[in-house]
Amino acid sequence: MRLLNTFSAALMAAATITLGAMATDRAIAQDKPTTIYLAVGTTSSEYWQEVIWGAEQVAKSVGAKVEVYESGFDGQKHMQQLGAILAAGCEGCAFAWFPDSTAFTKAFVERAEAAGAFMTTMWNRPEEIHPWDTAPEAWIANISFDGIDSGYQNGMALCKAIGGEGGIAVLKGTPDNPPSKQREIGLLKAVSECPGMKILDTQIGNWGQTEGQTITRTWIARYGDGLKGIFAQNDGMALGAVAALREKGLAGKVPVTGSDGSSDVLKLIQSGDMLSSMRISSHMHGAVSAALAYAVASGDLKIADMTEAQRDFFLEQTLATKENVDEMLESQPDPAAYSYEALKANFWARSKGQIPVGVN
Repeated sequence: MRLLNTFSAALMAAATITLGAMATDRAIAQDKPTTIYLAVGTTSSEYWQEVIWGAEQVAKSVGAKVEVYESGFDGQKHMQQLGAILAAGCEGCAFAWFPDSTAFTKAFVERAEAAGAFMTTMWNRPEEIHPWDTAPEAWIANISFDGIDSGYQNGMALCKAIGGEGGIAVLKGTPDNPPSKQREIGLLKAVSECPGMKILDTQIGNWGQTEGQTITRTWIARYGDGLKGIFAQNDGMALGAVAALREKGLAGKVPVTGSDGSSDVLKLIQSGDMLSSMRISSHMHGAVSAALAYAVASGDLKIADMTEAQRDFFLEQTLATKENVDEMLESQPDPAAYSYEALKANFWARSKGQIPVGVN
């Protein structure tokens, strides 16, 4: 009997050790996410549709899916949507999230951290916080595009188009958004280098085509021939400006710039109805944001191993003009280039460097 008891105790001890080792192995080998949660401003614009496409290529390549959450640029709506996802239990979840304004960014990433989830953000990081000092175990990276460069290059294109002299009007996006601030800084730099170009008026169009059209109608009535050009901070407002100009037979006569490089705008540049637009890689924006979120959530990448330049960076962009627009319109994204394995080879291959201090 004593021998049997001794044997049973030894067996139980061995089982305990084995089970403990198995549990440790499971903890080390993170489960792969089956869903990537993607927050977008709207699903109706080409830019956001391309962001979704990029994220979907990553998800498909690893057998996962993308769930899209649209807010209509209402941060409270995205807050409610995130809360509902996290309430169901979301430890280890992967989020590629658009904070509708900088006022919401901190709350989003802190909620993700409290739930044990991981999050990349697009565009809107407040100047005073960064992924390495705010919710650092959850906030993987913030990924954006260089708005100062966009504003400057479009501004200099306008300067050249109007012969270095004349009044221009500015359609501004959401005031507290870093892209809006940056594009304004870039434009003002161009104006300082083109002293004959004067800003007649700046109006907030909230990135909208309807707002851009309505504001431009007012400018045409107010300034008449004195309106020599229109600087729109995104393509949506630029399309509205062109529509208003077309109503008065002025499309192509008053140069208009934009930013995003949507296909509709590229066609207008090709036809001469628009001057330029900063072409950003929206497909890559969605893909890199999703891929980094998946990489950390799956255990393929550790936040602790990432540098600050890898956690807050700009992606590549190119100014679309009459000279290069044909090639841009002909090019089509290759889904294979947006797969997880392709991006994993170097998540930062399309990075243009760390976002500088003071631009947000």
